[in-house]
Amino acid sequence: RLGLFFPAGPASHDRPRLIAKPMSQERLLHKDVSDEREFGCAKPQRVDPRALLSVDASAVLLVLGINFLDSLGGSISTPILPFYAKEFNASYAQVGELFSAFAFSQMGSMPFLSVCSDRYGRRAVLLMATLGTAVGSFWQGSAPTYNSLLVSRIFSGFWSGVASVCQVYLVDVVPPELRADYMSYLNSSTQASVLFGPSIGAGLSYLGLTAPLQVQGCVSLVLFVIVWAHLPESPEWRRAHCPTSPSPNTPKPRETVRNVGLGRRITLGIVLAFGVLSFCGMVSQMSIMSMFAVYAETTYQLDSVHVGFTMTLGALSSVGTNIWISPYILRRLGENGASLLGFVLIFIGSSMVALQPFFVSVVGFMLAYQGLAINSSAVATGAANMTDPTNRATIMTGSRMLKSFGAVLGPIVSGRLAAGDVRLPFVAAAAFAVGGFLSQVISLPLVKHIKELMEHRKTVGRTTPFDQGRWIDEQGTREEIWDLGSYVADLLTSRHYRWITYNQELKNFLSDCFPPISTESEEAHRRTYDSRRKVVRSGIDLPYEEMLQRYEEVLRENRELRKMLDEQNPRMARRGNVAGMRCRLDLLEESELHTKNMNIQMMKPGMSGFGGAL
Repeated sequence: RLGLFFPAGPASHDRPRLIAKPMSQERLLHKDVSDEREFGCAKPQRVDPRALLSVDASAVLLVLGINFLDSLGGSISTPILPFYAKEFNASYAQVGELFSAFAFSQMGSMPFLSVCSDRYGRRAVLLMATLGTAVGSFWQGSAPTYNSLLVSRIFSGFWSGVASVCQVYLVDVVPPELRADYMSYLNSSTQASVLFGPSIGAGLSYLGLTAPLQVQGCVSLVLFVIVWAHLPESPEWRRAHCPTSPSPNTPKPRETVRNVGLGRRITLGIVLAFGVLSFCGMVSQMSIMSMFAVYAETTYQLDSVHVGFTMTLGALSSVGTNIWISPYILRRLGENGASLLGFVLIFIGSSMVALQPFFVSVVGFMLAYQGLAINSSAVATGAANMTDPTNRATIMTGSRMLKSFGAVLGPIVSGRLAAGDVRLPFVAAAAFAVGGFLSQVISLPLVKHIKELMEHRKTVGRTTPFDQGRWIDEQGTREEIWDLGSYVADLLTSRHYRWITYNQELKNFLSDCFPPISTESEEAHRRTYDSRRKVVRSGIDLPYEEMLQRYEEVLRENRELRKMLDEQNPRMARRGNVAGMRCRLDLLEESELHTKNMNIQMMKPGMSGFGGAL
């Protein structure tokens, strides 16, 4: 990731290799670095973005293909299912139950699949989901009764979590700088399958009403074999769960100390924040999709062919937006700005659909689809960037679960509203877009706080406290702070310190007991820590005079450390490492006089109130 650059020209192989200075991935991807004075060459080569993936690029393409084929297999059976149910003398209500049972089963299985994905791996859940989908499809195609068909739909819905697992896998292997692009590609593959699937299913129905279901089962079996033979496990998940088990298909895992997540409270907050956004966007989408045909037929007297053509235009605009427009907007505005822009476009487009003439409705329909594409990619990317390997599947699947609930609720709400006025479903879509916009604005402080917390937890669980040459001070979650505070309080109570009566004095005492330690290197940090610990352990039974002498030695060492930091590289000072350390040392220096006059005197037996033995 340092980037290797070679001098241009035919004689470059005779010159020594030049190594560039460390650069961020953002600079490598989006900037053409050509400063001759910095690199000593005429024209450096740009780094292939695929080199930043933690797996081979073919694995990422395979995941996108798996998502497309799985969604295609599900969509080809959609148009024939009502006619297939009629063979069992099913009523219209029972036909609706087939679709509702699948949706509710899918929504209910997502927590189970997310737990399995975090515990057993992304590849294992993909294998289970593809195999379960295959069994469910063959079961539907051979169902002897309506009840058997209904149970098979429930079974199939339980294993229809391939898309969510593919999303988690991509977040694992794609760096943050590329997530916006790949989330858009994933959404495009899903929409493309929905675009072509019903037509393929209608053509296969000429071979029999069960033919699309059998084809769906065969496609799922093929995906099972492909995943088993060619898809490697996510290196991010392997590092977190199997640090000592290298695989020939993945890079050697980094040594870890312990797996530390963001905590249950923060994880739930992320799920709710992004889940509500997904819910509002999906309700708007389903309100438009489910009732546009009814609105077009009633208002403009369009037949099914013209309605299908119009909806195809919307789907094509959505696919094009996901491929070419969404990644650019995400890079320019960020996840929050792109999501807000998407809600604005949904509101404008939904409002235009309910207007006349027909041209205005079509333009509004396409604009709403573009807003849905931008919003969906932004929300998915934002949720992905708020995860770590311990909660990634939980957050991604939890937000997707609320999105599925929106897919169930949207048609129900729009159908009831259309019974009164066919324009009301689009008013509802605009209203939910406004609700999503307001939810986004309200959640901005929470998202900012979590991002700052994650910035200080990049090295948590690793053996090194440095990230790209920069020291990272660890910051705890509410649960971790509460756990440590409870431990310290119990410790002080059990060792007879009157920490409530002398609370402020004890805080000053603890501040002196934990002076700043060196962040120059891991070795210097460890050496300083060991020396502090040695002073404390060896001074337990020391008399007051010798303890005071040891304490003054520590203060002298702190002053020497301050002097050394003043002489360090100015670049490090600009990064804030030395500045932050000096700030803490200055605070310590200001309290030295107060410490000598109060805290050290209070160490004397019988005077401190903390107990005679220190």
